[in-house]
Amino acid sequence: MTPVELSIDAELNVEIQRFDNDWLFKWHGMTYEGGKTDVEDFRGGRIHFAGIKFGGQPQTIYWQAIDRYLRQKTHAVFKQWDTETQNYPLATRRASIDGIERALGRFIAQILSRALETDKRLRGSGNPQNVMPYTPPPGQGGVGGEVAYLAAAHRALIDQAIKEQQAQTPRSYWKWLETFYANNKGLTWLCTAILVPVIGFAWHYFFN
Repeated sequence: MTPVELSIDAELNVEIQRFDNDWLFKWHGMTYEGGKTDVEDFRGGRIHFAGIKFGGQPQTIYWQAIDRYLRQKTHAVFKQWDTETQNYPLATRRASIDGIERALGRFIAQILSRALETDKRLRGSGNPQNVMPYTPPPGQGGVGGEVAYLAAAHRALIDQAIKEQQAQTPRSYWKWLETFYANNKGLTWLCTAILVPVIGFAWHYFFN
């Protein structure tokens, strides 16, 4: 793994705990009388509930906010990867996408697992044993597909860059040769003057 992959993976592990403590935990205010919930909605506003139970609209808002958070985090991670690997060779950059994709997959799985457990506790008023797991409705979620889409898009861009680099290599070589010849005509003539008699002698010696 590249240093960038290792760094992003470590940051995501820290972010899992931060999200659990700073966002998911605050929803437990809805499980006791007089409690309240006030958290970020991940679109520039706040989610605020007080004096009502978790379910229906609050539950929908909860899962919509988590989906927005995961999508934003996914895009932010790929943007960070793109910036921090600019100086890597193209082949190394392409290979490192696999590590980023796996790290995001683990991150999303951990966040969703903790979010599901929090959902059960909220619906069970702190006692989730007899509560069925939440099943997202059709069309909700799918952030894993967002990760795969971004990874594929970046791979395609790098593959194109590699093709262009390979296509330019022969032209670059001949351009260098032309420049060398133009700048070193005296050296070229000297080498020719030395080599022609040598080649003539060798030809005469071996073939006559």
